[in-house]
This record gives sequence, structure tokens and C-alpha cells, in this order.
Amino acid sequence: MGDTFKIIAKGMKDLFPDMGSGISPDTRLGEIPDYDSMAAVNLQTYLEETFKVAIPLDLLGEELTIRELMEYIEQPEKLKTAEAR
Repeated sequence: MGDTFKIIAKGMKDLFPDMGSGISPDTRLGEIPDYDSMAAVNLQTYLEETFKVAIPLDLLGEELTIRELMEYIEQPEKLKTAEAR
């Protein structure tokens, strides 16, 4: 989980410079300054290019935590469960 978090945190700092260093595994996407639908698309693109995993845009809602995002990336079978909801 450590490397995944570091990679996500770096990307988040690049995509959302206003968030500073205040990212943790429990950070919800909705807590990110200026997080909106366009930001979600940018995050989706970053994650897909970086981790080579397809993440549905509707999964990247404001309530999703970084920890949950890491679980989806590290255990893609959880993505299928989430998509079925």
C-alpha cells in the first residue's frame, strides 16, 4: 500500500496544487479544493495512465477515500464489485 499511496499522493499534488501536503489515506476526494467533474476526469486519466487500470468515472465521487481508491488499484477485482452496485 505504501508505494501506491506515494504515487497517488504525488499525482494529487500535481493535479491539485492548492491541497498542499494535507493528503492521507482517509482523505475524501470531496475534501480536495476545487474537486469537480473536470477534476475527476483528470484524476481518472492520471490513474489509468499511471496504474494501467480502468477506473469508471462514476466511482470517483466526492465520498471516495484515497484508501478505497488504493484498494481498487491494488485489487482490481474490487472494481467489479463496486461497478455492480
